[in-house]
Amino acid sequence: MLCGNKKRPKPFCEDEARCLSLQEAMYKKGNKYELWWHWKRLYYIVSFLSEIFKKDQIMTFADIGCAEGLYVKYVAFVHNETFCIGADVTRTYVEKAKRNSGTLNTEYIVCDVRNLPFKDNSIDVILCSEVLEHIHNYRKSLAELFRVAKKYLVISFPGHSYIYKVISKIKPLKKIADNLVLDVGHISDVKISDVQRFLKGKGKCLKIKIGAALPLTLFEIIPSVRLVDLIDTRICKILEYLGAVDYATIHVIEISKDEN
Repeated sequence: MLCGNKKRPKPFCEDEARCLSLQEAMYKKGNKYELWWHWKRLYYIVSFLSEIFKKDQIMTFADIGCAEGLYVKYVAFVHNETFCIGADVTRTYVEKAKRNSGTLNTEYIVCDVRNLPFKDNSIDVILCSEVLEHIHNYRKSLAELFRVAKKYLVISFPGHSYIYKVISKIKPLKKIADNLVLDVGHISDVKISDVQRFLKGKGKCLKIKIGAALPLTLFEIIPSVRLVDLIDTRICKILEYLGAVDYATIHVIEISKDEN
């Protein structure tokens, strides 16, 4: 359990930043199933970024909600001709990111995703990973991200599985269902369908990658992580076929503004 009040996002994130090293906790600590979940999302994000940099000339990149700056450091190292910005509402995270940077072509700032200090269409690629679910008015934040992105916007956010959504509708079981979801400051239920509605009429390209269709507590009865990944891939393909992508718990989306 993290310290802080999840209903007050900025103080919660400040407390979180002082309590732990978030990105180290996600990718190095936890049990093997938790690590699998986070690494699968990481793989999807890096895949989208790699495709973007391969097909287009990217001069500017920003990670909004950068925490300790993992993605900024990665892009700055692999694409050293790109100027990279890390932004976070939490001053403690920004200070940590600066210490972790080690590169010259980066800058870190404190700002709120709901009111970004950038001009329209000013940054070629914007990444916003695991941020929107921490925002009360996440639709305004999505509009801000779309406003500032010049070419591409990559966003990721967690979802709830179909099993969770069914159980949570039954009042006596709701508390049990809520206990299956870690109290990590989530205050909004963001959906892929919401993003699709936001883009409707804008004529922009949208690519979706989903993963982790079942709660981790169910995956833990499977002895092999490799088998978990195989089963999950099959279930996610079924969800895609049925048009039920909102029922996966990993959502990663690439939005192309110039329709390349």
